[in-house]
Amino acid sequence: MTIQFHCEHCRKEIQAPDAAGGKRGKCPFCGTSNYIPAPVTEEDAIPLAPVDEEDELRRQKEVEDLLRQERDLLAETGGQPVDPQERPRAEEAKPDLRNLVVKHCLFMFAGKLPQAQAQTHLLTEHGAQAIQTVEDFMSGREIDPALANMPGGLLQGFLRQLKQHLEEGQG
Repeated sequence: MTIQFHCEHCRKEIQAPDAAGGKRGKCPFCGTSNYIPAPVTEEDAIPLAPVDEEDELRRQKEVEDLLRQERDLLAETGGQPVDPQERPRAEEAKPDLRNLVVKHCLFMFAGKLPQAQAQTHLLTEHGAQAIQTVEDFMSGREIDPALANMPGGLLQGFLRQLKQHLEEGQG
């Protein structure tokens, strides 16, 4: 059996043998080091909870009520309704700042300064949110297994430097 996961950098699907689970390995496509998740056995799998039909009906009614309220508000303000399928999803609308910070640190650790600078540029566009994300890593509120092999002092140095750059970008 093989472990299937996506590269943290290029997002391509990678397959690794079960024996590689819990270790780090290089992506065959882009060469970036990735944490290989441990294989999941049936014993580890958590069974799905049964569906509560009443709860599902209540949620559907709430959605319908919210859509009706939205249409009413738009009618009052003269706006045009937007098809829910055409709205950008929140995860598509803003990048994952946590992932950008991790990539920045990994690129710095690998000596890939242009790639690290590109991540910094993307983070700069998000001002205070990006700074807060970096502070979360600095304080230990955020952790990522991809950074586990990086010496703590070096990681903190990368984060301090990144935070300083982001703060300068706000001024």
